[in-house]
Amino acid sequence: MFKNSVHKDYSLIAIGNRRWAWLETPLLTALVLGLCYWLHPADPLFLQGFPWPILAPLLLAVRYGFLQGACSATLLVLAALVLHRLGMPGYVQLPGSFIVGVLVSSMVVGEFRDLWGRRLERLQTANEYRQYRLDEFTRAYHVLRSSHERLEQRVAGSDTSLRSTLLLLRRQLQDKPEGDPLAQMAPSLLGVLGQYGSFNAAALFAVQDGEVQLQRPLAEVGEPGKVPADDLLLTLCLQRGEVVSVRDSYLETGREEQVSALQACIPLLSVDGQVLAVVAVHSMPFFAFNERTFTLLALLGGHMADLLQTPRQLLRPDDAEARRFSQQLRRARRDAAEHDLPGSLAFVELPADSEKLQKLLVESQRGLDLQVLVPRANGGEGLLVLMPLTDQDGSRGYRQRLDRMVQERFEEASTLDELGVVIHNFEIRQHQSDSALADFLYKECGLNDQQVAF
Repeated sequence: MFKNSVHKDYSLIAIGNRRWAWLETPLLTALVLGLCYWLHPADPLFLQGFPWPILAPLLLAVRYGFLQGACSATLLVLAALVLHRLGMPGYVQLPGSFIVGVLVSSMVVGEFRDLWGRRLERLQTANEYRQYRLDEFTRAYHVLRSSHERLEQRVAGSDTSLRSTLLLLRRQLQDKPEGDPLAQMAPSLLGVLGQYGSFNAAALFAVQDGEVQLQRPLAEVGEPGKVPADDLLLTLCLQRGEVVSVRDSYLETGREEQVSALQACIPLLSVDGQVLAVVAVHSMPFFAFNERTFTLLALLGGHMADLLQTPRQLLRPDDAEARRFSQQLRRARRDAAEHDLPGSLAFVELPADSEKLQKLLVESQRGLDLQVLVPRANGGEGLLVLMPLTDQDGSRGYRQRLDRMVQERFEEASTLDELGVVIHNFEIRQHQSDSALADFLYKECGLNDQQVAF
């Protein structure tokens, strides 16, 4: 049963082969009698001393148990009776103690062997069961460990992948010529959403004055069918301003005949609450039809809408302004409130004559991060850094990266503290009140509502 077990199968007892037991019993008894007759022909059963032939039933009783020991003892008693019948000197008066002693001793040894054999067999069964459970646990542990490692890699890389995707879309929009940004970016937007949602068939439609422009889709994936103007799922999407699916339509209507032909509908909803476009999903695989996928699609749709509404000049990292910063701050708070995605703020208090340090901080900016230089009420300056999709560990990594850059660029100081730089950190979390962010910006950082609005 456990030949392929990773654990050794240590048997608790050595059990003889039962098929050979009844053959070994008479042969071993006969061999012992023959050897005793050869050594002492006048008294082959050693009645005048220690009865050595009794070793045969004792050995068989220890090896096989009660029955074989009793049979061997019976053969010795029969041999003694035969010698008595033949009138062999010394066997005329056959002592009864010999017969009783041989039978009783062999039966007692056999019974003890059977008793302890049964106990050890029960222990062996329990040991085998534990080996089975241990093998099962080992396999489950390795599967769980492998799944955990893959999940860690997926979770660890998800934020980075999302940031990279949004940064790429921003650069593409920045390089597009002047015109309708939605029409220019529609294939790229639908391609990104289709990659994360694994769409088989979908179409992207513009929304103008609250009406979906169904006459001509701006982009398509696969072969989507026509969408009627009164489609239930499309109507729910515009009314709610959120991702809706077939399940939502069931809950809304309670009647199967009114369910939309679409499987899902995804709005491109800006932070101001304006729906710029909708993605009508006609077909997507079953494995992608889950809450996590729809949450990710809603997040992407919101960031895409913000990019489309942002003026071209504000998309350039070197021309970032307070309006762009405030917009993205509202987006980060919305992502935290609706999707429980992390975000971080860092305010860097700059010392006087900090041009070299300001240049260093600008060089440390990541792709999706936003920086704005603001004056403080006490006359100093500070750099406000917004890090979307970044948790507390990411904030600590930001400071560590700054410390390494300071060590490389500044000979007179090795840390930010030695340069007189103070960094205030704030984590944007779900279920967070406006007063917490206001206290951080207006009290701890020394800013006012004209500098940063949220």
